[in-house]
Amino acid sequence: MKEVIETRAEDVLTQQRRRLRRVESLRGFELWRDELVERNALRNGAYGCPLGSLANEIADHNEDARRAIAAHFDEWLEMLIDAVERLKTRGVLRSDADSRALASGLLSALQGGYLLAKASRDIYPMRAALDMAIAQLRAYATETGSST
Repeated sequence: MKEVIETRAEDVLTQQRRRLRRVESLRGFELWRDELVERNALRNGAYGCPLGSLANEIADHNEDARRAIAAHFDEWLEMLIDAVERLKTRGVLRSDADSRALASGLLSALQGGYLLAKASRDIYPMRAALDMAIAQLRAYATETGSST
């Protein structure tokens, strides 16, 4: 079980690390969203998140597996926090933006979007959830950052 978790997590996190390192503007988060939604659209929303699917399937049955999956989600959350912090440092977002809350909202919107898209075989809920999370980021945009 541990090997399956590690393999799936590494696949997901490698892709996320690559994409999130490039986020330097609000548009960067939109491109991140577009890539995720477009990949999921290739299978009519059936793609889902390999890490989220594992969490759903085994978290209640195996405490060690649950902890391992949670640690990988924490790593993903930290990548998102780093991207939000980068926008604050660049003056795109105001300094009072709560990076952890905004990143948590993005990750939660993504995971909920994956689940709803998988159940309905429609990517609309995924795009809508991510759009709303990105809109929350935009609420903290500086005058300079609002155009990016």
